[in-house]
Amino acid sequence: MAIPRSQLLSGRPVWTHVISRCVRKAYLCGGRDGRWEYRRQWVEDRLAELSRVFAVEVAAYAVMSNHVHAVVRMSPEVAASWTAQEVVTRWLMVFGKNAERLVVNGARDPMTQMFAEDPAWVAERRSRLADLSWFMRAFKEPLARRANREDQCSGRFWEGRYTSVPLLDQAALVACMAYVDLNPVRARMATTPEESAYTSVLQRAQARQRHRAANRPKKSVARVTRSLPRAGLTVANTSAAQASPEAGLFLAPLSRCRHLAEGAPTSSWKLEVDEYLTLVDLTGRVIRQGKRGSIDPRLPALLSRLDLHIDDWIATMIGWRQMHGSGVGHPDSRAAAAATRGLRWIRNRCTLFASRTAVA
Repeated sequence: MAIPRSQLLSGRPVWTHVISRCVRKAYLCGGRDGRWEYRRQWVEDRLAELSRVFAVEVAAYAVMSNHVHAVVRMSPEVAASWTAQEVVTRWLMVFGKNAERLVVNGARDPMTQMFAEDPAWVAERRSRLADLSWFMRAFKEPLARRANREDQCSGRFWEGRYTSVPLLDQAALVACMAYVDLNPVRARMATTPEESAYTSVLQRAQARQRHRAANRPKKSVARVTRSLPRAGLTVANTSAAQASPEAGLFLAPLSRCRHLAEGAPTSSWKLEVDEYLTLVDLTGRVIRQGKRGSIDPRLPALLSRLDLHIDDWIATMIGWRQMHGSGVGHPDSRAAAAATRGLRWIRNRCTLFASRTAVA
C-alpha cells in the first residue's frame, strides 16, 4: 500500500531525492535532434530562483531531456526566522500576480503591509514556503505553462506528480548525490562529469576552478585561464571567489550536505569539495569505460568512510532507478524509519545496500 508523502517526510526534515518526468516520458527538454535543448536552461534557472525564495537547500540536481532529478532538504527552521514582511515578500515573488509592484518608487506596496499584519495569513504562507509539495508546485507549473505557450497547446507537460524518496543516512545522501550527478554520463549524454551540462557537479567544478584561478599568483593567471575547458570558467577576482570554492552557488555547501540524525554531533561528518569531485570523477571513469579492473585505488578509500562496498557502489551507479522506494539507507537507518512510521520494515530497492542483512 502506498504511503502518503506527508507520512514519509513527517517529523525532522530529511534530505529527499525528488524525480519528476515529462508526460509520457517525451523528450520535451531536448533529445537526440537537439530540439528544445534550451528548455533545460529554463529548468535550471527556475531551480536556482526558487532556492533563493523558499526555505530549501539543494544538494544536487541533473536536468535531463525528459526528466529532472534533485536532492533537496526543506528547512522549516529557516522559515521560522523570517519576519512577517519577509514572508510576504518571498511569497509574492513566486505567487503574486504583480510581483514587480512589491516596491514602487522606493516604497513598499501598501498591499504587502496589509498581508504582513494578518498573522494567520503569514503563518500559512510561512509553512508553505518550507513545504516540499508547494516547492514542487512552484517549480513545475510555470515551466509547463511556458512550454505550452511556446508550443501553442494545452495539457500536461509533467507526468502526474513527482516521486520523493527520503535519504535515511549519510551514505544514502552521498550516494544519491553522485547518482544524480552522473545521470548524463550514464545516459551517454556526456563523457565526463565536468562536461555534464545542467548538473550540480558542473556548477561545483566551475566554482572550484574559479576559486583556484583567483588564488593563484598573478603571473600564472593567464596560463590557467587558457587551460580551462569552458568559457564560463573565467577568473573571478572577487573576495567571494577567493573565500570559498563554493561561493556564489545556489547549491548548499558540501559542509551542510550531511544527515543530522537524532543525537549525532553536527561535526561528525565533513565532505570537502575536492573529495566529492574526486568521488564523482573516479566513478564516472568506471561507468564510461565499463571495466571494473580499472578502478582507481582512491575510490575504495573514499567509500570506506561511508561503510560501502566498491562492487555495490559501481552496480548502483551503473544501474537504473536505484534511488527509489519509501526510503534509502543502511539496515539500521531503515529500521529506525520503519519504527517511526509504524511499519515492520522498509524494503530495500537499492543495489548499494542489497548485500547487507535485510531489516526484519
